[in-house]
Amino acid sequence: MKERKNVSALSRMLVNCASQTKEYGRCISKRVPEIERDMCLKEFLALKACMQSTIRNKV
Repeated sequence: MKERKNVSALSRMLVNCASQTKEYGRCISKRVPEIERDMCLKEFLALKACMQSTIRNKV
């Protein structure tokens, strides 16, 4: 049952945070050979906030 909840939460995050995921991925992919810590921090924080909001609201 817990596994089903986790899959459901992941599905909601993927749907609700698609644009943030895309922006973060785009930022990372532009800098692939020279990846550094916090280089896409703004995009990461937006994605994190969306995911946390999705989990809290259980949309």
